Amino acid sequence: MAKFDYSMRGPAVGTNFMASSGHPLATSVGLQMFNAGGNAFDAAVAMAAAIAVAEPAQNHLGGDAFALIRNAANGDILALNASGPAPSLVEPTLFKDGIPIHGLRSATVPGAVAAWDLIAKTHGRLPIGQLLEPAIEMAKQGIPVTESLHQSIVENHHSLQREKDWVDLFAPFGKPLQPGEVLKQPDLANILAEVATGGAEAFYQGSFAEKLDAHSKRVGGLIRSSDLKNYRCEFTSPIYTTYNNYDIYGQPPVSQGYVLLSQLNMAEALNLHEYDFGDPTNLHIMLECKKLAYKDRHRYLGDPEFVSIYMDTLLDKEFAKNRTAIFDNAHARHRNFDPVIDEGTDTTCLSAADKEGNMVTYIQSLFHAFGCGQVIRDTGVIMNNRMCGFSIDPNSPNKIEANKRPIHTLNTYMLASDGMPILIGATRGAHFQVQTNFQIISNIVDHGMNIQEAMEAPRWSHDETDGRVLLENRFSLQSFDDLKSRGHDIHCAGSWGNPSCTQGIAVDTGNHVLLGGTDPRWHGIALGS
Repeated sequence: MAKFDYSMRGPAVGTNFMASSGHPLATSVGLQMFNAGGNAFDAAVAMAAAIAVAEPAQNHLGGDAFALIRNAANGDILALNASGPAPSLVEPTLFKDGIPIHGLRSATVPGAVAAWDLIAKTHGRLPIGQLLEPAIEMAKQGIPVTESLHQSIVENHHSLQREKDWVDLFAPFGKPLQPGEVLKQPDLANILAEVATGGAEAFYQGSFAEKLDAHSKRVGGLIRSSDLKNYRCEFTSPIYTTYNNYDIYGQPPVSQGYVLLSQLNMAEALNLHEYDFGDPTNLHIMLECKKLAYKDRHRYLGDPEFVSIYMDTLLDKEFAKNRTAIFDNAHARHRNFDPVIDEGTDTTCLSAADKEGNMVTYIQSLFHAFGCGQVIRDTGVIMNNRMCGFSIDPNSPNKIEANKRPIHTLNTYMLASDGMPILIGATRGAHFQVQTNFQIISNIVDHGMNIQEAMEAPRWSHDETDGRVLLENRFSLQSFDDLKSRGHDIHCAGSWGNPSCTQGIAVDTGNHVLLGGTDPRWHGIALGS
């Protein structure tokens, strides 16, 4: 295994349960649920609600969620799609000049609260009221503002300074909240309390739906209470492939999880495992696999209720071999497509596992920082701007339409060996998510790293908007020079300068030990018992 600079932190360890999230307060809430007799599903729901309070720039009740779960009782692995469709009033002609980033016209129906309720009711042990209690107290009593939240407020203050409800929360008296100041969200605490009592129905058919409807009409938005009333999230079958004798489960459309599995199929066809970590050819293969997978993403991916997606073909091993037939080991392919959607920037992810074998890997997002910038009056709920994920190209499978779901960067993954899950994870960071997940899996399968080493290893990213490849400076100078000679547009990032951050849990099946990983590029933490 290659040597590289790392943080000296090993994986968190536990024999009973493990929780990993992007915020220490959320992870501690997960352990609180375990200690109260809950399972991994209870912990995941409680963490998701808590992190919505703690990281309001990244995710909130007005956002979306996806998850992969493993039910120990029957061994079933299920995918949860809690993304929301465009409002029924949407007409493509309304967006002929583009989809705005800010304003309620960019919001789809939120799915996160429905995800919490469905997971808790179908797989949890504790009542949802108990699961949401920590989040309610955090919103009511307040939480300290982190450096990252402060930075997000500062970066968005100018563009959102006319949004009175946003300013009242995050920049009172015209000054952004400073690190260490306490952010209180009393209106949000009230909405969470309603969900704690009445479940998802209280959110989608109660006071929040009414207030959202009134707010939307007041500001010229398209979303209505009827859109919320008709919303349902669902469990489906995950997509599946193998990689070097491991089973890989991913998030089906409308998630871009297919891209991760496609990359792995092509990497297997090109014998990626034969090259050491950090070897220039190893990096070149991964970069080229990423480009090819993304080309297919833009060509085929859309809401499967509106377009036909031939996933069996796209994930076929022969299809992968045929795609790699154009691979050139000496030269980088130039970017040969135009990005057709806005990729967003802000997301959070978490994982939970228990000694019984229940596992959850979960991701939740507003899309851009603070979503559409609209805090719904008297609720404290921040709405997403996921409509920006649509294309306005009438020929795109992802073209904007009423009641259609945009494609999502959000995805999670699960890795199994001999029928037993040994790794779950997810990554925040827009379209870099599937690139990072690709690297984490390869680091573990191909290079024998433990989960923490895999997350801390030097990382690359490829930006299809301009073709730039960003390498953290812990890669060798030889790697930089060699990739440049092959035609890659290489740029240097800091030691921990990759734009994605990941969380996850591995299983030492031989010793029956849970291993928690957390990315040092963010302020997350993994804790076990």
